[in-house]
Amino acid sequence: MRISNNMVVYNFLNSMDKSQNRMNSIQEQLSDGKLVHRPSDDPIRAYRGLRFNVDLAVNEQYQQNMKDAMAWMNQSDAALSDLSDLTQRAKEIVVQAVSANPSLGQEALGKQMDGLIDQAVHDGNTQIGDRYIFAGQQDKVIDGPFKRMTITVAGVPKEYVVYRGDLNKVSMSIQAGANDPRKDSVNVTGDEVFGPMTMVTDSVTGQSYATAGFFSDLLAIKNDLATGKADLVKLSNVGLANVDLAHDRLLLAQTQIGARMASYQMAQNMMQFANTTIAENASANDDVNIAKATIDFKNNENVYNASLAVGARIMPPSLVDFLK
Repeated sequence: MRISNNMVVYNFLNSMDKSQNRMNSIQEQLSDGKLVHRPSDDPIRAYRGLRFNVDLAVNEQYQQNMKDAMAWMNQSDAALSDLSDLTQRAKEIVVQAVSANPSLGQEALGKQMDGLIDQAVHDGNTQIGDRYIFAGQQDKVIDGPFKRMTITVAGVPKEYVVYRGDLNKVSMSIQAGANDPRKDSVNVTGDEVFGPMTMVTDSVTGQSYATAGFFSDLLAIKNDLATGKADLVKLSNVGLANVDLAHDRLLLAQTQIGARMASYQMAQNMMQFANTTIAENASANDDVNIAKATIDFKNNENVYNASLAVGARIMPPSLVDFLK
């Protein structure tokens, strides 16, 4: 086979171009430590890298959701703990009122109960950020979900604590797939904390309000004590029973929150482990072995320089060579 001068020149230049491309590719990898800079470099590796980045971003969002959920539940637990202590104090007031030799008069005990009601309303309006934790999904209601007010019922003014939230769950997604509001909820609603809601209608304005049993029971005790002539039999039976029931309800709500917190903590630990695994896989897929790449670059550089030296010898002579 006859090899022309043009073929020699073409093959030489083509080989030099390939060698330069290999050096440029390695130089690009060494400059930022990444194996792939465009899909054409390695389509399969580029696709895997994209999937790892997406998985990592999704996992990080789930982790942020878990942090938000844990913060919500921690705040709920603190409020429930305060309410639980408050009901214990309410029970002490009732026990003291019905005792044979109370250390305080009924009116004074009634004022103490009134202070406890104010504190319970404050706890019921606990916020995390700008959201009320016991308001269901109506968590940005103005002035909080619980409010003391006087409502005229059947022509008789009476004090109530009204509830202006709803009974819906607040969910935060912590894993792929559809949410189950009962399992993924981070809140306890007003009725779970303060008992069933009863609707009352203002006979003057015609407006209806939801009132919580917890507050109605404490207000009834307070009003009875404020007269100075409380029905002690009723207090010792109905009053104490209602306070005990409220305390049991709060303990149940705390138990539910505690169980969810434990579940979320386990999920958070698993998600952190998954994040570490994904990051390691992404690094193995994307990152350059610096030592190996440096050796490869040096080898290609030596080949390139050797090619230049050999090319200078085998390139066919030209007219210029004879004119020297």
